[in-house]
Amino acid sequence: MTAQSSQAGAAYPAGRRVPPAERDFGPLDAFLRSAPVEQAAEGGFAALRFDASPDSVTGTRRFLRSTLTGWQLADLVDDAAVVTAELVANAVTHALRGPLTPARGSFGEAAWLALLRMDHAVVCAVADPSPALPAMHEPEPFAESGRGLRIVAELSETWGHEASPGPGSAGKTVWARLASGR
Repeated sequence: MTAQSSQAGAAYPAGRRVPPAERDFGPLDAFLRSAPVEQAAEGGFAALRFDASPDSVTGTRRFLRSTLTGWQLADLVDDAAVVTAELVANAVTHALRGPLTPARGSFGEAAWLALLRMDHAVVCAVADPSPALPAMHEPEPFAESGRGLRIVAELSETWGHEASPGPGSAGKTVWARLASGR
């Protein structure tokens, strides 16, 4: 498992165990338990924790590009970067309460981007602490926002969301699967 944080000094390269405090993927846990991991390619999981700081979308896009290039899925990079940027922007806009600080380093103030490599495909999943599920709607013609999920739907093979299960659980994971043309 590769897990990184958008905070400096908290990157964990492949093969290094993630410290216990970093292992709680919050709402992402439910998605990972239901993901078709038996179809995942070897070494095919990477995750990045991010917060509501202004550079979150840029940092997650850079992480995605680097990861997919390393997985030899370069043909998916452009579409996956757009899909991921939309999912991360939604999490930052609707679910997060501000940047992480050392005193508030728990999942409640952060979200996760997870990438699951499949044979000739990748699943991009964003887990955040908000229980509010995404809803696609028709934006006004000149509205500056409200088109993100339509973009995700057009660029991905399939997409969806899952609420965190269990009593007292909060959060959700929104995911999209993109297939490679190779």
